[in-house]
Amino acid sequence: MGLTDEYRLEVLSPEGTFRFYRQLEMGPDELRLDGGPRRMEVRGNGDCREATFEGDPVSLGIGPRDIVTVQFRSGPNAIWRNRYAGVAVVNGSADSEIGRYKLQGFRMKRLTEVEVRGTLPEMDLGAQVRELFLQLNASGQLGIDGQIGPILIRPDEPNIPDLDITSAAIDGNFWSVAKLIDERLKGRSRRSQVYLNADGSTESRDENPDWGVNADRRPVFGYPTGLLEIDEAGELVEIDGLDVDSTALVTDVRLIWARTLQAGAVYSLLSSTGNLRDATRYAEDLARAGPLTREVPVAPHTYGQAWRSVAVPANAELFQPLEAPTVGVSVATALYPDGVPPGTPSVTGDSPLLADGKPDTAIEISAPPGALAVTYSLTLDYPDTTPLPDGFVLAVEGGSVERVTISGQAGDDLVLLTVERPNTTAGGLNLFPWKLRDGRLRDRWSVGKRLSFTVSQASVATPLRISAAALIQADAELMLATAGPLARLPIQNPATVRLPGWDTDPAPKIRILRRDLAGNLTGTRELPVDLFVYDVDEDGELYTEVRCGQSDDAEKLSFAAAITAKDQTATLDAVRAV
Repeated sequence: MGLTDEYRLEVLSPEGTFRFYRQLEMGPDELRLDGGPRRMEVRGNGDCREATFEGDPVSLGIGPRDIVTVQFRSGPNAIWRNRYAGVAVVNGSADSEIGRYKLQGFRMKRLTEVEVRGTLPEMDLGAQVRELFLQLNASGQLGIDGQIGPILIRPDEPNIPDLDITSAAIDGNFWSVAKLIDERLKGRSRRSQVYLNADGSTESRDENPDWGVNADRRPVFGYPTGLLEIDEAGELVEIDGLDVDSTALVTDVRLIWARTLQAGAVYSLLSSTGNLRDATRYAEDLARAGPLTREVPVAPHTYGQAWRSVAVPANAELFQPLEAPTVGVSVATALYPDGVPPGTPSVTGDSPLLADGKPDTAIEISAPPGALAVTYSLTLDYPDTTPLPDGFVLAVEGGSVERVTISGQAGDDLVLLTVERPNTTAGGLNLFPWKLRDGRLRDRWSVGKRLSFTVSQASVATPLRISAAALIQADAELMLATAGPLARLPIQNPATVRLPGWDTDPAPKIRILRRDLAGNLTGTRELPVDLFVYDVDEDGELYTEVRCGQSDDAEKLSFAAAITAKDQTATLDAVRAV
């Protein structure tokens, strides 16, 4: 350690209340570590991962789930700078002379344990993420809210800037904060980043916003800026290559919706003559119909094609209603008192209201004068250019849907799917399983595309209100938002750089100047920074290791990828069994 370098620990309670400092000078607050803080891992955007150290448990006094910040300064008159902050998940025993401690950053630990309890309104994606953290702080799940003593510092625009992209409203549905950001938010933006290769050429890579919680305990989200330039001729600078890990290769993602139709009965009529009189009726077994799946390419096939399957919740916001030009409303059956002639229902509103995704807009149907009971038939005819649907949405108030039919035709091949008593609650989302979408509809979806349904009015005194009635298709942008962050390609020639001290701040990108033994410049290249590791060597010297293009040794990454693949397979096996 440099003659003037110092570090200390700041310790807060799990709720965020300050407890004490442990520092190097002699006294009651003396920091007694065996070798100093070890392997404090911080990502290029400042997000803290893991850290470990060993020390005297009695004098350290760090309890389970305490919040520990490692602070550093380069001289007695310098300002203390936060280098790492995390949660104590492993604590030494008071009965041991030397105890082991392990810290995990907030993104890795606490933000997987707390939930999103509100709705995030439509707004700029950066503003939406700031709102998410404001709601989280206000919920009390992370202790005290406000500027005095919060576990997470209030988010601000420098660390979570506006991204100039509008993000649709999203209901938290009690997802964990980390899961919502990773799987529903970060994929909604994508930018290209350019890197310089050793031969002077450039390479462009698509990237999603990065996020986490930095050493100041402040949330970060967006596209971090900054370039760290390292010259191999610098004092005590060491540069070495890393073996390339290509264990985790993902070029295409299959999204799987296991929860599809919830209906009383489903059957298909198929005809090869173009006439329903010649049709064969098939009762569909929904338990064996398979999930709805969609394919999303996320990376080029430079190293071959590799798939990853992901289970996706059946949320209406992931699907886009397909608007029909018109809606036809007629009376299917009606009951009148003796002597009262049949009448005509009154309809307010038009077809666009059925596909605008807004529950507060609807068409309303009032019963014909004098009718005692009415069942209506509604028909939506779609143009031939309408894409293959993934299902339909129906939301009805003041009545009940008895039957839905979807029809299509290609040449003489004709199909008519009938769904009895479909789901019309909780947004009315009804997804087609594989057997219906790909097995029945796909090859017959050319012309004659129609959605029709019959609905009985609960009371003729109250208008029937229909706020949604449309075929739906998974939103291509939101599918890419979900699947895009899962892309995995190997980085050519990753490297590791060792620098003296802890003075180097995190940066997302590094420029490396290589030199020969005579000091001549032999090449310049740029790489994404995967990890900064602030560490102490066996002689007590502080140093920083920068891992570029790859976060760890190839063997470790390969082992981790194998474990992750087993976990994913087990999860998907459970999904496919639903």
